[in-house]
Amino acid sequence: MTHEDHSSTLAREWGWGLLLLTLGVGARVLFASVFPTQPVSDFRGIIDFALDLRDKSLFAPGYYWDVFNLGPPLVLSLVLRVFPGSPETVSRLATAVWCGLMPLLPFLLWRRALPLWVRAAAGGMLALWPGQVFFSGVVAQDNWVTLPTVALACLAVPPLLDRGRRPHPVAAGLLYALAVAMRQEMLFALVPPLFAAAGFARREGWRPRNVLACALAAGLPFLALAAQRQKATGHFALSSVHGGFTLLGTVVPGATAIGWLDPVSFIASVEPDLVRDRHRMFAEAKRLAFAEVRRRPGFQALRVVSTATRYPFRSETEMLYWSMGYPGTLPEALRARGEAFSRAVSQPLKVELIGLQALFIAAVGMGLARRNGAILVLAAAALLKIGLHSVLVAAGRFYLPATALEILVVALGLWEAGRSQDRRVPLRALAWGAAAAVGLFLASRPLYAHVRSLDPGDEQRTYRFLLTAWDHQGELRCVVRRGRLTALGETEAVIETLHDSPKPGETAVAECTLRQPGPAIPLKVEVLDGYAPGGLPGRMRQRVAIDGRQVVSHDLAAEPGTGWVDAPAGAVGGGQERRVTVEVSALAPDPGVLWGPAAGTRFRLSSSK
Repeated sequence: MTHEDHSSTLAREWGWGLLLLTLGVGARVLFASVFPTQPVSDFRGIIDFALDLRDKSLFAPGYYWDVFNLGPPLVLSLVLRVFPGSPETVSRLATAVWCGLMPLLPFLLWRRALPLWVRAAAGGMLALWPGQVFFSGVVAQDNWVTLPTVALACLAVPPLLDRGRRPHPVAAGLLYALAVAMRQEMLFALVPPLFAAAGFARREGWRPRNVLACALAAGLPFLALAAQRQKATGHFALSSVHGGFTLLGTVVPGATAIGWLDPVSFIASVEPDLVRDRHRMFAEAKRLAFAEVRRRPGFQALRVVSTATRYPFRSETEMLYWSMGYPGTLPEALRARGEAFSRAVSQPLKVELIGLQALFIAAVGMGLARRNGAILVLAAAALLKIGLHSVLVAAGRFYLPATALEILVVALGLWEAGRSQDRRVPLRALAWGAAAAVGLFLASRPLYAHVRSLDPGDEQRTYRFLLTAWDHQGELRCVVRRGRLTALGETEAVIETLHDSPKPGETAVAECTLRQPGPAIPLKVEVLDGYAPGGLPGRMRQRVAIDGRQVVSHDLAAEPGTGWVDAPAGAVGGGQERRVTVEVSALAPDPGVLWGPAAGTRFRLSSSK
């Protein structure tokens, strides 16, 4: 190669690299600035966890250790030390920039293994991946795990394409550890690319030096993470303790409707003593989950199949809800614009995913026909990730790493198609892929509808629970025999009618005993009117009775606004008991309207002082 040719090649490399970096980071930062998603739910928790690690110590104990992986909050705690601005803004932009670096990974790591056009195609698809761009401002573990997943997958490709290329056991182990720190199920999903990148896909790669290097590179970070968790929680463990709890929320009756239900209410109906001991509840949740699977094995198997065929086509439209659809995710001034944007892109995102699945299936077919190990290893990792969430718990954002792996497989499939001497081979693969993708998409809807029909979630259960006032003055021991208990904490509970669309006369009733073991103090029961619109009187009514005397009768949808309604119980103490009944009843609800969830009645006990 002449000096001029080398300079020209280098200029093209730099040009494409800068273009991919600009597209990747620029698109995400721009979108996160136009639609500044505010952290809610788990995403708020990740930032709060990061602030604890920054402001208190890296070993600050607390609830977050039980439910989050350490990686994202630990990295964000360091970022927030360097950029001490608004934690929400800094975390959102850091997440967007982190995700925007992905397109450079195949472009750089495949440099000596694949042509420029393949690397540019892989980077370009990652840079302009619409579902991830629209979600990139959400501070989610799934965004943070996708980059190390892509990095490890890209590192695995060159040794699989050319047996003469040197593997990278140390880099593979470090990237594997980083991915697992971000989301713990990657411990299983990334085994195929880990083995390939470390050289274990070929016999000579199992030399003791390689194995030891990879084991130390992954094992030492794992030990550090487990030691940090032990100092904070007393438990030497790599992962959080909520795995069984998560599985239980997937298999409980009624969970099919949204993919997961908080299982605390279910636990209150089968083993209510567990509810007051969070650590014991987490420890026993796996046993309860397996018992529920054994009770309905055929249904659970069908649920797994339905999830596996459904989410690869709807994951990105579901993510829109968390980036701009959920209440509070956008400033009020941007809410209407966000809703309009979601409506406009929802259908194109479904079409995009159908096309991606068609190309992915075609690429896997090419990989099988040409015995392309790189395609098959990355496809195996993607399918493992999809399979894990089909069995455990499914949410659109969980599929981000799998979709990223599918994009890399598609790029490799395009390379195989370009090398094929018989052009009919890639065309046949594409035809089969398109037919399979469309067939799966069309089958997924009736299959899901059938699974939902087998899991209505309106089975009447008996729930038993205890509520205490926030200042521990008094306690309510309650039983719900009519209606559903849909949320439960230490101080508050929510009841709903058994059916989402109740008929006139249907009620949900919590029958409680109020006690105050200490000196007599004035106590009250509070019920929340959570229906903000108003203007619809005569639909649903909330009632509170104390010792048989009606204290509150409130038309929930008559007046606009929300707020707590007090039901004074008078002075209670010295072992005295009061009978308290909290009820929500259907008067004349509109047929087919979901007045059950709309009239969900939250109640609590508090002192009147």
